[in-house]
Amino acid sequence: MRKSACLTTVAALLLLAACEQELYEKGDGKYSLMRADFAEAHVNADKKVDRVVTDDGDDLPLTTPYAASWIKQADTTYRAVIYYNNVEGKAEPLSISRVSTVTLRRDSAALSKWAPDPVGLETAWVGGNRRYLNLGLVLMTGATEKDATPHSVGMLHGGTTVNADSTRTVSVLFNHRQGDVPEYYSQRVYASMPLQGIDADSLRLTVVTYSGRFTRTYALTDGRDI
Repeated sequence: MRKSACLTTVAALLLLAACEQELYEKGDGKYSLMRADFAEAHVNADKKVDRVVTDDGDDLPLTTPYAASWIKQADTTYRAVIYYNNVEGKAEPLSISRVSTVTLRRDSAALSKWAPDPVGLETAWVGGNRRYLNLGLVLMTGATEKDATPHSVGMLHGGTTVNADSTRTVSVLFNHRQGDVPEYYSQRVYASMPLQGIDADSLRLTVVTYSGRFTRTYALTDGRDI
């Protein structure tokens, strides 16, 4: 599923009295061709993002290296969402935010006790390059005491099923603990789970939400989600 956004602004300005003036603006300002993509962000020796590889497989150098307070390590790669303008094959960064990554765990004890606290689920999709499962979540939160237990999230391996056509489907259970965090207001967050090393043709995701249990199957090889 392609996860990108294009914003086009066309402002029509009616002129009461005008000589040799256009009746509209073309909308080619800073944000007119903005895109948003999930990506792997490469950080250089100066702790700045200098290149991104989007989930659609586009390898884009940045027009200007991007610095951010969340970058703690040089010469590494972070999972991120980038808002940018595509300028002649380069990304002109408008903002880059880090995205948390969650590893799929094989934990039989945790699986047997799986009874997660609910979350809000806005969206879930597998990136076009099939490298990540992405989640758009809404967590209920509020002010906590200093020693309060925070939110925790994870992914549990629920087993692998061999289907009638010999394809394999891995079951993934989203695990959330509210901790001591009160549920006063909502906070939108993103999370990504790496798919490398998963030996299956499809993935069946289960998330317990405030509206009930969400289950959907996503293709991990060429083909449409089920």
